[in-house]
Amino acid sequence: MNTSLACRPGVARLRLAFCRHAAFTLVEVMVVMLLVMIMMVAGFGALYSMDLCSRRVADYTAATAVVEAKLQDIKAVYYNPPNYPFTAGPNPVYVTNSDSISLDQAGTSFKVSGTLVSEIKPVASGHLVTVTGTFNEPRGKMTVQLQTVVNKFSGGQR
Repeated sequence: MNTSLACRPGVARLRLAFCRHAAFTLVEVMVVMLLVMIMMVAGFGALYSMDLCSRRVADYTAATAVVEAKLQDIKAVYYNPPNYPFTAGPNPVYVTNSDSISLDQAGTSFKVSGTLVSEIKPVASGHLVTVTGTFNEPRGKMTVQLQTVVNKFSGGQR
């Protein structure tokens, strides 16, 4: 005797009724679509934010490299006070230069210009050199500042 459910009378109607109600309702579909839309907006927002942050870090790194290069340029000058730029007086010496960072996509012209101000001030152990780079980005001004002490024992000095 076969006692499986498929052979009993009325089971086919029950299976048919179950299959009729197995679909998603309109409310469930709308909720899922709303959740997917929220996730897409959040994903695109995250991509935009990461792109902006990486560009900002690239500009900051380039500005720091330019300021560091100027600082090394001043350190390479033979240290022989009271000769320029390492004067013996109490007043600091200011040297102003202009420079640029952030090439365009073609790599032919710079997009962000800036100013480098080098302050060379006498201190007890030699001269304190402070280089400040200010660059005018589209998002606002970016300032990078580095300093070091230069004396007869610095770098390639004798």
